[in-house]
Amino acid sequence: MTRADAFRRARLVGFACILCGGIATAIGGAIAPAAFFAAWLAAFSYWLSIPLGALALLLIHNLTGGKWEEAARRPLEAGAATMPLFILAFLPILAGLSSLYAWVRPLAAPLPNAWYLNLDFFGIRAAIYFIVWNLLAAWQLRRPAGALRSQALSGIGLILLGCSVTWAAIDWIMSIEPRWFSSVYGMMVGSGEFVLALAVMLIAIVALRGPSDDAFASHLANLATILLAVDIFWAYTAYSQWLIIWEENLRSEIPWYLLRLRPFWRDLVLAIIALNLVVPLFSLVWTPAKRRPGLVRAVCFALLIGSMLQFWWLILPPFADPSLFWIAPAAMITLGGLWLWLFLWRLEHGRWLPAAASPRLRRAKP
Repeated sequence: MTRADAFRRARLVGFACILCGGIATAIGGAIAPAAFFAAWLAAFSYWLSIPLGALALLLIHNLTGGKWEEAARRPLEAGAATMPLFILAFLPILAGLSSLYAWVRPLAAPLPNAWYLNLDFFGIRAAIYFIVWNLLAAWQLRRPAGALRSQALSGIGLILLGCSVTWAAIDWIMSIEPRWFSSVYGMMVGSGEFVLALAVMLIAIVALRGPSDDAFASHLANLATILLAVDIFWAYTAYSQWLIIWEENLRSEIPWYLLRLRPFWRDLVLAIIALNLVVPLFSLVWTPAKRRPGLVRAVCFALLIGSMLQFWWLILPPFADPSLFWIAPAAMITLGGLWLWLFLWRLEHGRWLPAAASPRLRRAKP
């Protein structure tokens, strides 16, 4: 199959997702608004992870260098270029704040952190996040390659990105249950976003590669190694949070896990562990396996599914609505189709350079 055929097929998939998912999501929004807003927040958080992770990888490479980025530059830039889409995708969340967040509604007992969780400050922080992310993305897409000044600014940009992603996770996901708090929560969500973005970028690299050679296989192995390392770090942060809260067994903390370990959600935990940790750990631990495009792609698809289940597990349990079982997949498919169209447009019209055709890539060593 030629590259033009691959783009055509992917565009058809994106159109089908937008059409079918959009109809189902609209019906869900009409008959169950609260479930729609929760499902949209989960879909928004999932797909936003890809441009955020792509932007982080671009900044890291500018700061540290390395030839692992050779095969990934164009998909990373195409992923970061989809950031403006999420300004529009955030509007339904703003419309459903009173359904999503208990702190928006009048509470019987005032919150100790009411100075932080209030509508005005929430809106200001959200605006700052989007301004920072879109400015960093625009700068990455226009910066001169290899500039020394770019390396220094990338360090500052990486700090801004890390802080804003952490606070956004607290604002948009953790504050669903405003009396619960975890100091490692932002790091856990952020590392999961990084895993998701890497998985998507690797799928794009494998799908659009030129004729495979040793140089491409070496770069694929390097990126798969980074993916495995970040995935293990995500597992460490998730386990650390669970261990600390479970051992403390505090009345203010343990109900968060008790809710998510009820029937069905407990089964989801096992699926998340299998797809997000067991599959990549046992598949990518051997170097020869990392050089096989088909295997790497299969592992990345498992991570995509596992990450989707993780966002549902984090966001949806407080919303006890049976409609979520079909509205959540519909919202995920709808926003995914929109993101795929924008990503493909940028990738197709960008300066994509096949791995086998790049002289620099052929000379590169792992």
